[in-house]
Amino acid sequence: MVSLSATPKPNFVVVLVDDHAFEAISAYGTYLKDFAKTPAIDRLAREGMRFDGFSCANSICSPSRASILTGQYSHKNGVTGLNGSIEEDSPQYPVELSKAGYQTWLVGKWHLKSQPKGYQKHMVVKGQGKYFDPTFNGSEGTWKKTGYSTDVYTDVAMDWLENRDSKKPFLLCLQFKAPHHDFGHAARYDDLLAGVTAPEPPSLYEDVRNSNSNLKKEFLRRTKFHMLHSGGNPNQQAEGSAYYYRHLKDAPPNAMGEHDPKSEKDRIRVAYQHMIHKYARCIAGNDDNLKRVLDYLDQEKLTEDTVVIYTSDQGYWLGQHGFYDKRLILETSVRMPFLIRYPLLIKPGSVNADLCINVDVAPTLLELAGLKAPSAMQGRSLAPLLKGKKPADWRQSQFYSYWGSPNHYGIRTGRYTYVKLAGHPPELFDRQIDPTQSLNVAGESENKAVLERLELELQRQIKAVDIRSSELPKDPRDEKPKRKPGAKKPAVPRNQSKKLQQ
Repeated sequence: MVSLSATPKPNFVVVLVDDHAFEAISAYGTYLKDFAKTPAIDRLAREGMRFDGFSCANSICSPSRASILTGQYSHKNGVTGLNGSIEEDSPQYPVELSKAGYQTWLVGKWHLKSQPKGYQKHMVVKGQGKYFDPTFNGSEGTWKKTGYSTDVYTDVAMDWLENRDSKKPFLLCLQFKAPHHDFGHAARYDDLLAGVTAPEPPSLYEDVRNSNSNLKKEFLRRTKFHMLHSGGNPNQQAEGSAYYYRHLKDAPPNAMGEHDPKSEKDRIRVAYQHMIHKYARCIAGNDDNLKRVLDYLDQEKLTEDTVVIYTSDQGYWLGQHGFYDKRLILETSVRMPFLIRYPLLIKPGSVNADLCINVDVAPTLLELAGLKAPSAMQGRSLAPLLKGKKPADWRQSQFYSYWGSPNHYGIRTGRYTYVKLAGHPPELFDRQIDPTQSLNVAGESENKAVLERLELELQRQIKAVDIRSSELPKDPRDEKPKRKPGAKKPAVPRNQSKKLQQ
């Protein structure tokens, strides 16, 4: 290994995908390792470093992407909800790399209202984009392409790589829609894993309605993201928006598998199997297209000089607690996969368990490029960790905030998850003795000292990330004072999404 000061400016390939749970990457060795196989992504782990303690600071698409770009938490960069705009004065790492002479390219999903900055070429899809026959808009005009989106995005990326200026370093941001719901996959994967029963997560059949966690009960009540139950969400009719009913309605006969429709457990079982098979077929496309890029780097003898990252904007419920989607501070929603290869710096097969956050990505890339991160970036460079050296003052907890349904914030330490839920008492999950986070143990007397210690750490983090109490997620009942008759309705703050979207 060599020092950063002795290395030339590396190239960067950042593959940012949507909703790829770490459990569905075989290199992580989870219960799905033999079902959802990802050999190309696994190659990055084998030849680089796998991060096991990486999390997002706000588990929803647009905010996480903004934090990755800016190195700032949501309350600083202005993107607290879906389709938000990054503040004009927020730093962005592509801007810094472009100023340093990098060729900078972006293709794929963007999902921010503000326009891309710092990219010499960018072609992005509107919102989520479509799984098939995508339309791009950007610096090169408007393109309508035929084919499966993951393949098409990679086609564009490969064309730019092949026509690059070989005398300049490059940044390629390749951003897949997959595996976002509803898990569209190319026809070549139609029969992948057909007839194979996927392992189930231990908490698949958890009775959330009778849970002692208000966080989980509120998520069940307010959203549609459960396998079977709406939980009383007034915006839904009966249970018809939960996964089982939504997909049963549109699926051909027996598409959900043979089951007893009167059995709640059986309906959850077939809904999970339906979802996980589509999901695995979807991520197969990600893996195959990453292989195309890695093979090109090998062919062009660029492997040694190129930093390659594969990560997701957040984690994803794959049936845990009966949920799908993300949003909550709990595992697996908050944990992101993060795999990085840089042969000149990283020892092959390394594993890191330190507490890292998506705000760390931007300062890391800038340091690897030999640049100083702007002072407005709040994250810390992972460069020391990549060398196998943990700074003595590395963070002891990860701060989290979510302005949605349900509003909540808190911290995640190496052992505990401590949550402040708007309108409810704090909650505590001890992942060491309860890795599935089945029980909220805040009410147990032996945890009194733990709660006090975690509250102090939360307050320290609030100060460290520079968030005012007025900016923290609040109980909506406290945010809607009664208006006098005839008074105008107050404007909705910028970047605050009123509508839950996928």
